[in-house]
Amino acid sequence: MRISVPHDHFLQLTTKETLGRSSGIILQKEALSIMKTVEVQSSRENIEGGHLFRPTDPNFEKLKMDHETALDAMWQLIDYGLTTQLFEIKYDADVGELRFVNFLVGLPGGMPLEEPYKLLIAKSTEHLFQYIQAKRILSEDTWRNVLTKLADIDYNENDGSGDELDRLLEPKQFPLQPSAEMLKRSRGLIIDELEADPRIIVLPHVGFYSIPEMDAANFLHIANEYLMTKVEPLAKAFDTEIRLAFDRIHTTIPATGNSEPSEIDLIRSKIDMLYGFKEILKENGFYPLVHNLRKVAEMAAKYAEVEKKREVDRLLKVYMKMLDSQFDFDSRLLRINLEKDNEHDTIIIDLLRKNPKVLSAEWHDQDSKIAVFVNNNQSNIKDINNLIFQNYRFTTEHILYLKAIIELNEKELKPLFKDEEFVKTYGKNLQTVYFNYIPWFYKLFYYLGVTPIVNSGYAKAKSILSYAQMDRQFLYQKRRENFFKKKLREREERFEKEKKQQLKRALTSALSDAYFQKNCLPSVDWLGSNYPAFSAETLEKMIPDFAFISTTGKTVKSNSVILFPNSPEFESLNKRLKELFNQWTRGEIEPPDEDKELLVQIRGLI
Repeated sequence: MRISVPHDHFLQLTTKETLGRSSGIILQKEALSIMKTVEVQSSRENIEGGHLFRPTDPNFEKLKMDHETALDAMWQLIDYGLTTQLFEIKYDADVGELRFVNFLVGLPGGMPLEEPYKLLIAKSTEHLFQYIQAKRILSEDTWRNVLTKLADIDYNENDGSGDELDRLLEPKQFPLQPSAEMLKRSRGLIIDELEADPRIIVLPHVGFYSIPEMDAANFLHIANEYLMTKVEPLAKAFDTEIRLAFDRIHTTIPATGNSEPSEIDLIRSKIDMLYGFKEILKENGFYPLVHNLRKVAEMAAKYAEVEKKREVDRLLKVYMKMLDSQFDFDSRLLRINLEKDNEHDTIIIDLLRKNPKVLSAEWHDQDSKIAVFVNNNQSNIKDINNLIFQNYRFTTEHILYLKAIIELNEKELKPLFKDEEFVKTYGKNLQTVYFNYIPWFYKLFYYLGVTPIVNSGYAKAKSILSYAQMDRQFLYQKRRENFFKKKLREREERFEKEKKQQLKRALTSALSDAYFQKNCLPSVDWLGSNYPAFSAETLEKMIPDFAFISTTGKTVKSNSVILFPNSPEFESLNKRLKELFNQWTRGEIEPPDEDKELLVQIRGLI
């Protein structure tokens, strides 16, 4: 058995005929036997089907040679550049495990090995992806652990304990030492493909995780805690442009229309902004964090958009069904209040306006602006006109809604006015409305048949209605201005409240990190060093707000140690903390190098 490593030519293989002509080397019987088998199985069809020669003892026995002899023959074939070791990673869904399959291959039909090699890599990547999707689903606890690592300014991906590829592609998985180039290139190709997939978090030498779409928003909110407390304060110190960019984000994202930016939008804008400073992030160790957060942000935004569209489509079907109703007048002459603070309604109104099967108009009621819709069907409009005459003749708004529809869509509805019955009924409806806007004596002239005077009354009524609409439009604009001012105030108050809650969650996470991961006491100095957002001033404000406990009471000092609040919400964490103190006391875990009196004080506060 040879103990030296063969020189693996990887993809630069030759054939035994070429080798014989160029160097006169003649293979020994055992090597020739393996080579013939490899040649037969190294076809494109077998590569595509994964039916290549596997250097296993059962296959060596079929060739009537023992393990040592076979490996010696393999050594020759690899060293001469006739064969190379490749692999395929397979996923066994039944047992939920990855399998590593090693192959010995030669040139497929004398053709280059590059394409078949990439095919094996592609299949391996797909199987690894299936495994990640099924077995490596990201949980909240794992995500927090991942973020804690990535948000560490000293994070180095090479310090990890190893990812799935590290374990699968260990040289000992192969019968002989494989090509270092093959291992490096294979790993790189697989990692590149996984990183390109928006559903996969790739942490080289740590692990690969799949993100459940419905949980992406929650993961993004958790990540924002780390952005606020660690990344943002440090990144602002890296570069003046980053600091200014953060300031712009916090001050220049206005509400638009009836909608305002969601928390996902705001977090995503921070991540996209940071991604624009890629080189600075790489220099300072935050690139892996921001790169992966960008995936989570994109997924959260995409999922939110899909859910929003699903809800809009559902509501749109409801509205279209209402317009098609033959029994409900209020559905056939559909009105939607434009001053309702409903983002979905805003989108649906726009879709209805663009729908060629629907006619629309706007009308200002006494207290609100109304969008009016009817089916674009002349028979339908005739029915509505008749129903108004029969049932709603003395309810002013209904005929005015229809009037707005007819006047705004005059060209399309022009044929209606060739129908004498429609014109007669429509005129009676309008007449009833107009009499509400002019003095009573015009009715007397109407009954006396003094048409010129009656017509002047109608003209006066139309003028009153037009001016009323102009006045209501002005009042509407004032209401909208006040609405958006109020909404902006509420938004700022809500964001401020949410920011405090995020800081509370972040401080809880930081304390957990100190006690349960780092096995140390979270003093104010430690928190400020590891989580720059938590200055002594910030902590002093947070402690009374959320009942966190300080070993120095209300006055926060640099050596103050912070504890979880004594409340039901923190019961499980305090239980864990008590057990940790017990383990320190029993000597099961080495306690922090602190004054014992301080440890006793803390134990009494829990």
